[in-house]
Amino acid sequence: MVNTTNGNDTTATTVSTTSNGELVLGAGGKPLPPPYKSTGNEALDTLAFLHLLEQLKVQKRSGWIREGVKEPESISDHMCRMALMAMMIPNDGARPLDIPRCVMMALVHDLAEAHVGDITPVEGVPVHVKHDLEEQAMDSFLNEMLGGEGNKDARARFRALFDEYEARETPESKLVKDLDRLELALQAVEYERSQDIRTLAPFFTGSVPNLEHPVVQKWAETLMEERRQLWASRGRAEEEAAGLGGQGVGTSVKKTNSV
Repeated sequence: MVNTTNGNDTTATTVSTTSNGELVLGAGGKPLPPPYKSTGNEALDTLAFLHLLEQLKVQKRSGWIREGVKEPESISDHMCRMALMAMMIPNDGARPLDIPRCVMMALVHDLAEAHVGDITPVEGVPVHVKHDLEEQAMDSFLNEMLGGEGNKDARARFRALFDEYEARETPESKLVKDLDRLELALQAVEYERSQDIRTLAPFFTGSVPNLEHPVVQKWAETLMEERRQLWASRGRAEEEAAGLGGQGVGTSVKKTNSV
């Protein structure tokens, strides 16, 4: 990436370009600013990271913007509810989980979006490009903003949690992904109820069929029944069922396990 100006200049309108001079685009096709570069002053670099976190509060989730939702939730709104949901998961010997780690992972899993935004599949950005953009963002956060000795514990913690979520191999990361999916479905029902949005079926067919954890599945089953009743009360029961196309809670997981 080539910076057109100093990446630490927050007052100028700066963009990031490739070696071919092409703009580097984030969510919604918006040109991205150059990644932050350390000033050499740990206090200033740390403060830059704290200011960066505001972007999680002010950037709205792309899917809702696309569907015309009024006052859509922010990225941090999404992560906060996920973290609280993680605290509600009962722990038992049959499915041991490190719940505090799940809470932290929920708060870190979308951290890269503070720079790249919420890139959704419908934008057509190749998976490897999205991954590379997010990795570049994390490298800037951890090595340039939090690269000082005083932040070594935070740096290691953020990196470990982010990488664990991305790998999706541990029970904790799989649970957090389930919470990510269910939180999306929860919010979709809430927008259907409060704003009568009628185009959100893909948010359900892309989430609830993939839920694995039994507690999260139970929550989702109750949610989907609530949604059925909502649409029926508005005389649109058949439309609701058609939108789901026979997909239900955990159907993709059951199909995979039966193969």
